[in-house]
Amino acid sequence: AGLIYGSEGVKIFFSENVPSLTFLSHLWQWTTFPAMGVKGAAIATVVASLWMFVHYGAYLFSKQIKSRFAVLSLSVDGVMMNRQLRLAAPQGLQEVFIAAGWSMFYKIVGMIGLIELATTELLFTIMHASFMPALGVGQACSTLVSKYMGENKINKSEASIKESIRLAEYIMGVMGLSFILFPKYYLFIFTDDPEILRMGIFGLRMIGAVQFLDAIGFVLWFALSGAGNTLFPAIVESCLTWGVIVLGSYVFGVVLGLGFKTLWLLFPVYMGLFAGIMIWKIRKGDWKNIQI
Repeated sequence: AGLIYGSEGVKIFFSENVPSLTFLSHLWQWTTFPAMGVKGAAIATVVASLWMFVHYGAYLFSKQIKSRFAVLSLSVDGVMMNRQLRLAAPQGLQEVFIAAGWSMFYKIVGMIGLIELATTELLFTIMHASFMPALGVGQACSTLVSKYMGENKINKSEASIKESIRLAEYIMGVMGLSFILFPKYYLFIFTDDPEILRMGIFGLRMIGAVQFLDAIGFVLWFALSGAGNTLFPAIVESCLTWGVIVLGSYVFGVVLGLGFKTLWLLFPVYMGLFAGIMIWKIRKGDWKNIQI
């Protein structure tokens, strides 16, 4: 933020938009940050990526890890590489299809209007904040499921899934309720544009209403991945993204001209189908017999 808005710009932003959080501007006052706009955002991204590289590299090449896992060994374990490719390939392709799908969604929203596009970008920024804590819960669930399956303790794997859903529901449910009850407070942090606020309130309340469904689908996606079934959730999410979100937004938003609100009514359909299919797959139980 310092490199985007500059030290003074950050201070002005907090004082004008969120006076109660003005004290946070002191985090950017220890030196003079220049206001560089998009260029500053690019520099900040590179700096963050370099820090992540150094941080993980230091751990990877620490004495304990280096000796235990032969990090510097040039030999290739063909069997292990094949296993990793079978697990990673579906998720890698999924990321490609999902990224392309959401990019197309943005394009479609832009065809409807620039205000609608700006509102959508803002809503997605806020939405990400709600599922980031649940992301940690999902990753923990994936780790525990794979650990207990490796120990042939399927009951504990199932218990881990149930408790992870419970915790994710608490986190995302609370955030969802706050989105429904206090949407203006979230939106005011970023903008005071009346049109964006008008459309954003509806969109944020819709996001809040589906947080409970999203928590279930979120955790079960990680659970199946931890069990070794990365193909099924990848296919399901990719198909729903393109079939419901992309196709639906184009038909209802562009062809039929039903506007911005209709696009956000697709999200309960998308998340409801995804959560329902994930529940069906978990209850089917074939994931319990996967051997990696």
